[in-house]
Amino acid sequence: MCLFKKLFSFFWDRSLLIFLIIGGLNTLVSMVGSQLLYGALGYWGATALMFTVCSVFSFIFNRKYSFESKAPLLQSAVRFSVVIAVCYLISFGLSDFLVPMFMGRFFPAVSTDWQARIAMLVAQVIFTACNYLGQRLWAFKE
Repeated sequence: MCLFKKLFSFFWDRSLLIFLIIGGLNTLVSMVGSQLLYGALGYWGATALMFTVCSVFSFIFNRKYSFESKAPLLQSAVRFSVVIAVCYLISFGLSDFLVPMFMGRFFPAVSTDWQARIAMLVAQVIFTACNYLGQRLWAFKE
């Protein structure tokens, strides 16, 4: 029980709240943009473009407000980029693989187009959790 309490107090603090606010706005912009661009760019093109654009704003605001990082700018930027890339590939790769498999088995009437759109939403959730951990524990560590 003590370990759970320590983990909870470590992660549940001001940085998480600010991260969620910034992330919520970024997620909204990214999801809307990805959905709008999906027809023209496809799954990977739409999500990659929107994540690149939103990541620039995320870096600036999370470095300054969420984590109040004093780590060297270049070090933070490189680490942040690595976290974003790894989280993107894991979350969107897993979602692109698992969601269509799940939907095909349990909801076969859902079109592949809608399966991809649902996969993008599921990936956002996975991405947000992985991204917070990566930023908190490594990217903005001084």
